Amino acid sequence: MNITQESTGDLTATIKLEMTNEDYKKNVNSVLKDYQKKANIPGFRPGKVPFGMINKMYGKAVLAEEVNKLISDSLNQYIVEKEINILGYPLPNTELTTEMDFDTQENFEFFFDIGITPEFEIILDNKLKVDYYQIKADEDVVNKYLGDLRERNGKLSNPETIEAGDKIFGDFAELNSEGSINEDGLKGSAQIKLEVFKLKTASTKFIGAKITDKIIFNPLKATKSDIETASIIGLSTDEASKFKNDIQFTITEITRTELAELNEEFYKMVYPQDEIKNEKALKERIRKDAEVSFMAESDRQFMNNSVEKLIEEAKIVVPDEFLKRWLLENNQNKVTPEQLEAQYDSYIKSLKWQLIESKVVKEHGVEVKEEDIENHIKEYFTNMSPDNSPEQDGRLNEIVKSVMQNKDEVKKIYDQLYDKRLLALFKSTVKLVNKEINYEEFVKLATQIN
Repeated sequence: MNITQESTGDLTATIKLEMTNEDYKKNVNSVLKDYQKKANIPGFRPGKVPFGMINKMYGKAVLAEEVNKLISDSLNQYIVEKEINILGYPLPNTELTTEMDFDTQENFEFFFDIGITPEFEIILDNKLKVDYYQIKADEDVVNKYLGDLRERNGKLSNPETIEAGDKIFGDFAELNSEGSINEDGLKGSAQIKLEVFKLKTASTKFIGAKITDKIIFNPLKATKSDIETASIIGLSTDEASKFKNDIQFTITEITRTELAELNEEFYKMVYPQDEIKNEKALKERIRKDAEVSFMAESDRQFMNNSVEKLIEEAKIVVPDEFLKRWLLENNQNKVTPEQLEAQYDSYIKSLKWQLIESKVVKEHGVEVKEEDIENHIKEYFTNMSPDNSPEQDGRLNEIVKSVMQNKDEVKKIYDQLYDKRLLALFKSTVKLVNKEINYEEFVKLATQIN
């Protein structure tokens, strides 16, 4: 078989396969002879059916099947041998490939279009600057955490009327411009703490109210916060920022918590390992815990920022027309050309990151081995129940063996370790541009960026 390649663009080419009778004849005859041995046709003893009859009955179908196999194997082998890094997979060129006649034709020509992976360079060093948001726990956050701790360890009651500080449960329904319930509008259940209201006239509507009372208010105006509004009506912060209507809130339950007193008994209860003697020390400990808990979100946003920066720096050019054609072919009856156009930029961004990630992982040796997963499982269960006895080792080995048989769990652990190592690589190579920010500002910023 003769295979040639002709460039059709900077990152596209057409591969031509020229096939003669000699390329497929042996395999076709071998398959037909096997059919002949197994054929059970009336009037002939098993295995004695004339080859000509078998050829007449099955020859065309066998020829077509063997030619298709040969095309696939030869094309793949050529791509591997020539070390062509292709995007997607080869697409048949229907304009150059003529219709085949398996009854009379012996020689065939096939044409396939390919997209070629672009060459690019990625250097991870301190010349690459990426924003890293250090989320600081301001006084509002610390007070909120402290309030939650005192409430969690306080005494509960269900009073008849609402006072400041109570937690209110109820059902809400969106109202229309005329003040009536919008039957097609937003509905749901929610809980409210009046301290999230920044608008005093909204919170005063609740003071003194009882179960079954209906309160009408505008959540966005009352809280002056996308985040708090989203929490009340169950939308994303972006959706909540656009929710302008009033809601009718029907009270179903009132819960009052007598906050735990700030004393040494309370300090010891919430932080038994620490020697906390006063409120100032407690707040400092809360601040430290809060900022540690925020690190996961900081790291997640740093990874997003790193991906954006690397895509920008790589300046990868891809064969758009080929990829659009490949995507339509790969998603037949699932994606229309119009939908593809709308989603194409997002897909290309994802593709570019895959190419960059693959290169980075290869060049920097980022990998997760089976033993890494096993060690992670052992460490997890050891931390849960510290025990250095020989029996513990045996139990751990049995646990590891059991978990490793769960493919979904293994995949989950693999992804966690892989992401952790990729994050560590970026944090140790690029220059982190540290920016202090409070939590509410961070949430708004992250929503806008992502």
